[in-house]
Amino acid sequence: MEFEGNENFNSFFKAFFNPICLFIERIMGEKEEVTDLAQDVFLKVFERWDEFESEENAKAFLYISARNLCFDHLKRRKAEKNYMSRYIQENELTVSTFFKDVIRQETFRILHSAIDRLPNQTRQVILLSMEGNSNQEVGELLGVSINTVKTLKKNGYAILRETLSKEYLILLLILLEEF
Repeated sequence: MEFEGNENFNSFFKAFFNPICLFIERIMGEKEEVTDLAQDVFLKVFERWDEFESEENAKAFLYISARNLCFDHLKRRKAEKNYMSRYIQENELTVSTFFKDVIRQETFRILHSAIDRLPNQTRQVILLSMEGNSNQEVGELLGVSINTVKTLKKNGYAILRETLSKEYLILLLILLEEF
């Protein structure tokens, strides 16, 4: 047929490149990727060039392909934005959780370091109390009276306050309150 051939495709390309770029730009709403998308559409037309019976068929295929390519691209962009949004939110949570975990671990390390320097029986009373045992339970586990537990606990806390200083104690109380 007379329509076939590279000469006709070249003139078709020259005649429709700018109009298809404007068409794509209207759909996409931005100029960034217009030329790339237009080239992709013309590549599809070129690959099927011998199948078109007329310029009208080629033009219809050109505009339909441009529209579909734009819609696919917009869907992909929307999916990427959704993925990035979720990724950023998850990362913020992960970073936030990470820092909280680091602070928590460091706080416990400082606290346990100070507890390890307490006298043996006082250390045992403090550790058992931190595990949630009542004074009576601690007394039974260690074989001492409740009053001894209370005295050892009071003395232990006094030593810890002095050892940890006011800054560490405030930080410790704030962090332990959150957890």
